Amino acid sequence: MLTLSDIRSPKGNRLKGFTLVELLVVISIIALLIALLLPALAQAKARAEAVACESNESQMGLAMQEYLQTWKGFYPGNEVGSGVGIASNFCVWVPRLMTMMGSGSAKLFYCPARPIDMEYQGYLWPTGTFPPQGYAKGTIELGFGYQKGQQVLFLGGQWLAQTDSLGRQLALPAFSYGYNDWGTLGAFPQTGQSPYGEGLGGDISATGGQYYPQVPQSAVRDPAQMIAVTDRIDDASHGLPGYPYIYNSDPTRSNEALPDTSIPGVVQWAEWPGSIHEGDSNVLFADGHVAPYSQKDLTQVNPNQGGARMNMMWNNDHAVHAPNTGFY
Repeated sequence: MLTLSDIRSPKGNRLKGFTLVELLVVISIIALLIALLLPALAQAKARAEAVACESNESQMGLAMQEYLQTWKGFYPGNEVGSGVGIASNFCVWVPRLMTMMGSGSAKLFYCPARPIDMEYQGYLWPTGTFPPQGYAKGTIELGFGYQKGQQVLFLGGQWLAQTDSLGRQLALPAFSYGYNDWGTLGAFPQTGQSPYGEGLGGDISATGGQYYPQVPQSAVRDPAQMIAVTDRIDDASHGLPGYPYIYNSDPTRSNEALPDTSIPGVVQWAEWPGSIHEGDSNVLFADGHVAPYSQKDLTQVNPNQGGARMNMMWNNDHAVHAPNTGFY
């Protein structure tokens, strides 16, 4: 006689569920596959970010070559100083290259592997501070690249005094890329040295004087071996509140020590190249090509420790120089 059970599940075709052990085995396999895939996905993401960053610097390189042609063979220089200290200094290499790159080019100065606070958004003139003479257009000395009303990549003055609701000083936003302003001199040329230093140009004058003149193309002995721009460490908002020089790249050490990087035994300093692309920094050279170098190699510029070749790559005369300030 047929039972209700036989009618719902005919003999030989009854449904059978998974046992607990079988479920645990399936879940374990899925978890294992995810664990195997995640590193590969993370590596692919990191590689994509590195390629995007390399593309950014390649665009900067094209703009730099166009800038050289437009401005009679001079590199853009790093920043402008009015002679009244850092409160009146602001970046010029970025807007000058942007004038050669067209609208929307600000996004090319943000490395996608960096924190969002390192995106170039521009910084307003502090309250009570007036733009220096000729900041919109002018001669080589006075053409800073900014358009009238444009926000300025500027860190100094009253920005340094800003605090949060608890009265704590706000950390300054950092920046994705740094310009090789002084080479291995550290900062400022001394008597008997080239008037513009050994990099691609540091502080030019806001008033038209020859504070430190811009570097002529003819001074760069080997453009294919001359470092122009690198990824940079995220100093200001991640360990050094109030540090204003967030758009420089410098291989020498100074008094401004920061926490250790992910590279064992390597300490990062205030203006060092970054180590964000699996320990590497993308490097734009003065001839326009881009190549990755490890932070460790980029900052080993001590000729007594095998760093002579790298030391030369930071200097426009392609020679070894000891720092005027700081140390190797």
